[in-house]
Amino acid sequence: MTIVEMLERNARLFPEKTAIIYGNSRISYRTFYEKANALANFLIAMGLKKGDRVGLLLQKTPEVLISFLGVAAAGGVVFPIDYNQTLENVEFILNLANPTIVIADERFQNILSRFKDHCSDEKIIVIGPKTTNQRRSWEEVFAQQSLNPPGVEIQDGDVFYLNFTSGTTGLPKGAITTHANIYWNTLSAVESLGLTEEDIHLCMFPVFSHPHELFARSLYLGGTIVLIDSIYPKSIVTIISEYRVTCMMAVASIYDTLERLPLSFPFDLSSLRIPESGGMYTQPTLEQKFRQRFGVPIIPVWGSTETSGIALVTPVEGERRPGSMGKPSRYYQVKVMGESGEELPPDEVGEMAVKGPGVCSGYYNQPEETEIYMKDGWFLTGDMVKMDREGYYYFASRKTGMMKVAGVKVFPLEIENVLLNHPKIKAAAVVKVQDRLRGEVPKAVIVVKNGLEISKDEILKYCEKKMSRCKIPSIIEFRSELPKTPGGKILYREL
Repeated sequence: MTIVEMLERNARLFPEKTAIIYGNSRISYRTFYEKANALANFLIAMGLKKGDRVGLLLQKTPEVLISFLGVAAAGGVVFPIDYNQTLENVEFILNLANPTIVIADERFQNILSRFKDHCSDEKIIVIGPKTTNQRRSWEEVFAQQSLNPPGVEIQDGDVFYLNFTSGTTGLPKGAITTHANIYWNTLSAVESLGLTEEDIHLCMFPVFSHPHELFARSLYLGGTIVLIDSIYPKSIVTIISEYRVTCMMAVASIYDTLERLPLSFPFDLSSLRIPESGGMYTQPTLEQKFRQRFGVPIIPVWGSTETSGIALVTPVEGERRPGSMGKPSRYYQVKVMGESGEELPPDEVGEMAVKGPGVCSGYYNQPEETEIYMKDGWFLTGDMVKMDREGYYYFASRKTGMMKVAGVKVFPLEIENVLLNHPKIKAAAVVKVQDRLRGEVPKAVIVVKNGLEISKDEILKYCEKKMSRCKIPSIIEFRSELPKTPGGKILYREL
């Protein structure tokens, strides 16, 4: 089933049901469907042909969901652009994807003005006031367009979007994601997590991170999506309380900010039953604190751009393993590989590989990157993990983050866990640096809790009691905060 078919079915079966909530506005499935069709017809009239790419420079508003579905209905291929990237990376993405049309929020028009060779003003649709008359307006899209579907044949194997993520060179690579990839990942999540049509979904990922997480599950189920383009904890809990959100997807640091909210701040999270934590490691101490405070356990999951979403999930019911990412979710296969490509036995650390119908086939116009990461249907994740004898998986580090200190393998996460257990440390990140004597050594970047003080000597003495000598940070740096992506992930590359 394609994403387009899901929306059409919902508009037919329950046209008045709320599909999207954003602020004080509610959009029904009928309206969602009609607006997507109007956009599809407008894009075709602008010259869009099946397979043409459409770039999105949008924030998390209803317009972005209408754009995804409208482009898909027209047979186009969407690619959201991370407006926080360097201009060099934006240019690289535009050059690679070669968009026929770009849909942009008014505040990002200045970015597009720098790249007129990649998209002329006549091929730009602007949401909000235009800076040039040649550009088309969002209101123009719905002025006289037909609300009927455009009649373009969309098949399961057609490409739905290109999802850009960092490559081996640091430049972005675009994962080719089909309707079938999204369908199988969505079905896997729905069955593994026990989701229903009554669920109300809130995804805290940015539009350009894992875009289908914003809408695929609710579309498949006929549920409701709540959109919020803010990561402020008070805004998040207010939204959950007001709209009775039941399912939430966020990185661990977002849940940490919610747990830290003062007890005096009024909010009610009793509706939340599936708080997924993906995109980064979830500390067992955070799991414990969150459950004690809110009465619901965080559900650690693992997913990636290339797997079209989560591929490992902690069982909602049954045994939970602190520090684990869970087990392979339905329709995914997972194995741990050694340096020679052999499958490793339980309790040995190696690179995780994932296979299944939700895994994308490769990267758009990037055969070298595809050859590096895709082997015989398996996606080589670059994550170093181990599996216990019961089939639970545990994250150790990124393959590029693992260091060899005088020949000994050292994983940053192990050091971070020790540091984060110190009562004065609020946040910590460990990276490797070159060392003439030992090859590589760990460097710790630390954020101290407000109002407290701690010296480097105090940290070193603490570490000496908790870990072997080769794992003790050789360099300690204090910062007021760690650099993070808009979605809350630590920017290890920047550190």
